[in-house]
Amino acid sequence: MNVQAFLLKYGETITWSAVLILLFFMNTASSFSLCPFRALGISWCPGCGIGHAMHHTLHLHFGTAWQEHKLGIPATAVLIWQTIKSLPITNKNNNYEPGTSITGHPGY
Repeated sequence: MNVQAFLLKYGETITWSAVLILLFFMNTASSFSLCPFRALGISWCPGCGIGHAMHHTLHLHFGTAWQEHKLGIPATAVLIWQTIKSLPITNKNNNYEPGTSITGHPGY
């Protein structure tokens, strides 16, 4: 299997898995942020805290996750679902074309 075929088959799974691993091991005590609003000096951002919330969710600290950001728990569930959905075992066709869905019905 060449590199292009490997990345076509496993690229999405590798990407989502890497995101979950990075979120799991991120340092929440650090002041480092990838937030573009914070980089521009804007103190309020609608997404601030979601990374920390996802980190706490992956560690099963749901109360702390809820305090960090209300959408952290559902966002983590979506990432886990997307990772599972992208596995070649669950998506034998690796078929993410427009007009297809996981239910098999066209038009979604």
